[in-house]
Amino acid sequence: MSNQISRRAVLRNTAAASAGIAFYHGAILRPISAADSPNEKLNIACIGVGGRGAANVSGVRRQNLVAMVDVDERRAKISFQKFPNSRRFTDYRKMFDKIGDSLDAVVISTPDHTHFHPAYVAMQLGLHVYLEKPLAHTVYETRTLCDLARKNKLATQLGAQRHAIKNMHRVVEFIQSGAIGTVTEVHCWVGGERGMPPVPDDTPKVPNRLDYDLWVGPAKYRPYHPSICPYGWRFWWEYGTGETGNWGCHILDIPYWSLGLKTPVRVDASGPKVDAERTPNVHACDISLCRDQSRLTDRSALVPWCAARSNSKNRC
Repeated sequence: MSNQISRRAVLRNTAAASAGIAFYHGAILRPISAADSPNEKLNIACIGVGGRGAANVSGVRRQNLVAMVDVDERRAKISFQKFPNSRRFTDYRKMFDKIGDSLDAVVISTPDHTHFHPAYVAMQLGLHVYLEKPLAHTVYETRTLCDLARKNKLATQLGAQRHAIKNMHRVVEFIQSGAIGTVTEVHCWVGGERGMPPVPDDTPKVPNRLDYDLWVGPAKYRPYHPSICPYGWRFWWEYGTGETGNWGCHILDIPYWSLGLKTPVRVDASGPKVDAERTPNVHACDISLCRDQSRLTDRSALVPWCAARSNSKNRC
């Protein structure tokens, strides 16, 4: 008998101790050895298997990939072809109804506005969850998921792959060692030449390979347009969280992590006139954060954040 600890035991003990999950860099419990017993493998369902989801599917390829769920048959095609024995679903609710009791964990890689609902159902069923960033679409949804994970003693992780990169760990260790002295201000930004998708002025037919109603899910219905689905949704408040939710999760992670930052005590934001429908393409904000959760009035670190992802003359 192998002396190696089983994956299920690791998940169970990790969750009970309220420690971090045994997911790593897009994978769930990387293989212990080439001779792993099938009984040690986790039964996993992946929800959203195209685009970024395809990479996450590949990350769990050595586990039992029981099911894959996607509303877009074309974007899911590569994953479907790689794992022909996995059951296929269009609606995650039907998947949970049929095989939820046979699963150990789920990997969710859907647009921001459809993160919360499948994750909530999974956690209610006692399943461990790997959820792509950002964690959810609203602060309320985020807090609800965190509370549920603690209540049910589940192992969960936000899919911020850069958090697992060794160089990022070295940066954090370097800062925490005091090598550059006391850090009081960290400038974070993202730039590049990516213009905003145009506002649709036509209503093309929904492709047969896409279940658009399920894609919209709990959000306000907007007629289908390829500039929104499958990618431009990031820049519509109904579906996405703009560049702060897209790249901010990665870039702002370093100062939070390395300096042990906690609750924001002040946020001063600037940018173009607020649009009720679309996220800003150029914006900046100064975020004052405290290091000590018990001293919310202590301004101990300033983190200026700027996003300028357009071909405009505005730059961070």
